[in-house]
Amino acid sequence: MSRLFVITSIIFLTFVACQPNTSHQRPTVEDKSQDTELHRQSGITFLEGGLIHKMEKKSGITDTIFISVHKPDSAHIILESPTNTANIRIGQLFSPDGSADGPFGKVLEYRFKDTGQYYITVSENLMVGDHYNGAYQVRIINGLSK
Repeated sequence: MSRLFVITSIIFLTFVACQPNTSHQRPTVEDKSQDTELHRQSGITFLEGGLIHKMEKKSGITDTIFISVHKPDSAHIILESPTNTANIRIGQLFSPDGSADGPFGKVLEYRFKDTGQYYITVSENLMVGDHYNGAYQVRIINGLSK
């Protein structure tokens, strides 16, 4: 019985020690978006403005994408790639208060309750194992309140 405990403890400690350090400071970016018609109509946009953000994924690198919430609303955030089989997902969603939620898949349905700067991380799903290098885009569809 104690041998099983020792082996289980070693496996657990090895697993914990091999995990990447997730305690990092919250990145900040100055909001340079303009007060456009889009912002007046859309409660949620990318920090740079707009509802589509094009990206290039490099395997092993986590992308950070900033989202501005101008008024509380619900939205879908969708990852789209040239091939539907791309191994990418929304890893986490960080709120203005610093809290985090995730992981998610390629579609995130979320009710943004607070205004401010949110950000998502896009990464590969390490459980799948296939690496992805290539183009993708993130699309926001606003106004999905239930």
